[in-house]
Amino acid sequence: MSEARDNSPDSADKEEPVEYPAKQEASGPGDSGDEANALRFTEEEQLIHEQIRRHREERERRERLERERQEKQG
Repeated sequence: MSEARDNSPDSADKEEPVEYPAKQEASGPGDSGDEANALRFTEEEQLIHEQIRRHREERERRERLERERQEKQG
């Protein structure tokens, strides 16, 4: 048994959107796991940004101390 396909030139140009598994699950009955994963991702992202900020502040502090030390010597 074969499927009937629309082989007209216009049909080949149209792309149907791909539905990814996460979107399929989200479109089904409410899944608290998806919500928990989204929340966990957001929290992890916030932690990463906080670590970046702290690292930058520490680097700037070290650079400032190094400049001050060089000024005293020079």
